[in-house]
Amino acid sequence: MTKKLSFDKKQNLQSVRAYIRPLFNKELLIAVYFLLFIFGITTRSDYTFYNEYRVIQIFLILMFGLGAIFYNRFSVSKIELLFFAFIAVGSIFWAQPAFVITELLLAYLLYQCFNFLNYRQLTSKIIVLASLTMFIQLPFSLWDYITTGHYQAIWYPLTWNIRVYDSYFLVFSIFAVWFYITEQTYRYLYLLFLFLAFFAVLLDGGRSVTIAYTLFVAIVSAAYRYVRWPLVWTYVASWLAYLSVTYTASFASGASTLRIARESSSGRIDLWVNAYQCWLQHPIIGCGFYQLEQYPNLSAHPHNLFIQILTEIGLLGFGFLLYIIFRIIKRIDWSQPQRYFMIAAFLAIGVDLFFSGVHIYPVTQMALLWLFVFLLKNPEFGCSKSLNPLTWQSNRRLVKVLPVLIYIIISMWLVYILSNTNALSSETPITPPRFWVYGYQL
Repeated sequence: MTKKLSFDKKQNLQSVRAYIRPLFNKELLIAVYFLLFIFGITTRSDYTFYNEYRVIQIFLILMFGLGAIFYNRFSVSKIELLFFAFIAVGSIFWAQPAFVITELLLAYLLYQCFNFLNYRQLTSKIIVLASLTMFIQLPFSLWDYITTGHYQAIWYPLTWNIRVYDSYFLVFSIFAVWFYITEQTYRYLYLLFLFLAFFAVLLDGGRSVTIAYTLFVAIVSAAYRYVRWPLVWTYVASWLAYLSVTYTASFASGASTLRIARESSSGRIDLWVNAYQCWLQHPIIGCGFYQLEQYPNLSAHPHNLFIQILTEIGLLGFGFLLYIIFRIIKRIDWSQPQRYFMIAAFLAIGVDLFFSGVHIYPVTQMALLWLFVFLLKNPEFGCSKSLNPLTWQSNRRLVKVLPVLIYIIISMWLVYILSNTNALSSETPITPPRFWVYGYQL
């Protein structure tokens, strides 16, 4: 009897190790962050939850940075020292340098988080499957759309800019398609998520994400024959569902024609021209944080991340972006059959970044971070190396202490910014495109 109890105890311990222990890792915090977003958890009743999720993001990446310091994973290369020198010099010439410095330091911490994090398939599955719960209230919005003829995206857990949700759906649809290709369990749930996500994007009129979805599905369907028709039919089903609902709603609205495109415009061409005119003033070092002249009361962004970087930090800053892209291309194993999936994913995200630029929001930044961890540190893709170039081969104490000093300085800067802004003020205007803007006092 004693032996049997001992055997059962060992079996229970093995079960705990097999099913419970994989959950307890640093990457679980990524899942927790997205679960807060998925379930719409917020302490605010107004639009300050943009900033609230930015604050959570900052504390999360600072925790990852501290872990990287503790495990000696926070290394500083020569190119990174050049980056800090660029920030120091640029702050002399930039307009409103505090804004630019803060965003560049956030980008640097996200880069270090990428080097520290490992890819966990379970984390990705939790996020994708939990995201299905976001569509629970979608039927109510569809019914309202059909009866009134006017669609309102009131079914989302948070009343954010719907472009944030569209880009979020795009990123995690990439995960869902990969799981459908490689997994045998819950495959229909991954297709269901792909269908609902693209259907929601069509309802929102997300044109840039629609182009990105189409490009991604086309490349993956061409490269993976055994999943071609399920993906194509899922894509077509989303379009048919959208056209059917829109056609039915047109009777309630009294429209004589079927509207399948969004009537409003973000004025991208005007935004890009305005950004170009600003860039011409300081092409090398950039303009710094600027307000678009056409919108003096709105800190609009150019709806193009590449143009935004070129305008705000000039050719020198854009060179650092090109360097990162070069490091990514160099790390990809182009002999692997999975290269087509990686090409499709990067092109889809590139299209969204080029036409939307919505990845200035905290949630989409974290989604993009996890996507890069998935694509570049997943052993299945054969490129699980760090993007960090070789660091100094030296035993000098300064080299060992330098990462700690940099982390402390960045932490102090961000804590100072948080404590000296009214970031969580209830007077925040609707849909601020960035954190610490709209006249936040620095």
